[in-house]
Amino acid sequence: MTAAETEPHSAKGGSGQHLVLERVAAGDRVAFGNLYDAFATETYAICLYHSANQTAAEKSMTKAWIFIWSHAAALNNQSGSTQSIVLSTTWSVTSKRSQQPARKK
Repeated sequence: MTAAETEPHSAKGGSGQHLVLERVAAGDRVAFGNLYDAFATETYAICLYHSANQTAAEKSMTKAWIFIWSHAAALNNQSGSTQSIVLSTTWSVTSKRSQQPARKK
């Protein structure tokens, strides 16, 4: 993934200008794979930070990336770099999940 795909198109960092998120929002699976590959390490670290163990982190990772896939159009309207959007979204998704009481099995 190139900087041109992950950085806003405008110099001011306006919203709705992230090429890769635009492509993901349009259902481009290759773009989604590229986005995942670019930020998987950082998003996994966030998930692990908010989780009790690796299994929980992997589940959180799945939830975060499903959220990113499902909400790419809305995320594209946020300002900032694609990296900041992906990482802050992951933080938000996993923070909410980690604050929920544990379910009894």
